[in-house]
Amino acid sequence: YPQSFVAKTDINKIRDMLLHGPPVTGKSLIARTVRDILNVNPKVIRGPEIFSSVLGQSEQNIRDLFEDARQDQRNFGSNSKLHVIVFDEIDAVCKNRTQSSSVRDTVHDNVTAQLLAEIDGMIYLDNILLIGTTNILEAIDPALLRSGRMEKVIKIELPDAAAFCL
Repeated sequence: YPQSFVAKTDINKIRDMLLHGPPVTGKSLIARTVRDILNVNPKVIRGPEIFSSVLGQSEQNIRDLFEDARQDQRNFGSNSKLHVIVFDEIDAVCKNRTQSSSVRDTVHDNVTAQLLAEIDGMIYLDNILLIGTTNILEAIDPALLRSGRMEKVIKIELPDAAAFCL
């Protein structure tokens, strides 16, 4: 992360996290709260809105999400601002490729591959945080969950009855 941010917060650096659990557990709210705590304006992608009917544009849309962070890193190094990207319902973007069979699935496979390549490239960026949310962990491509990609996988449970009384 940018030096000013690390000095101010004294937190351990992570580049990405995946929040998963049943619907209505607050995963998206947690992602928005992280935004507020970090005082950044994240790029939020909701489900399949990244996809385009123009050939190759969906993959370009993925690359474009990370371009500001790359540009800031090149221009400002450790003084660049923090960039946050939130994929709400990341399972719609990075679905399991082992279940692919149609031409439409080929586009999803290409987008998944592009997102994985961008995540792998984040190792060279100190100024980015990627947050994904999903209700269906099993629907996500296993390659997203391998070591070095989604560093923190956090299960969000339904609150118990006592929590509803708060």
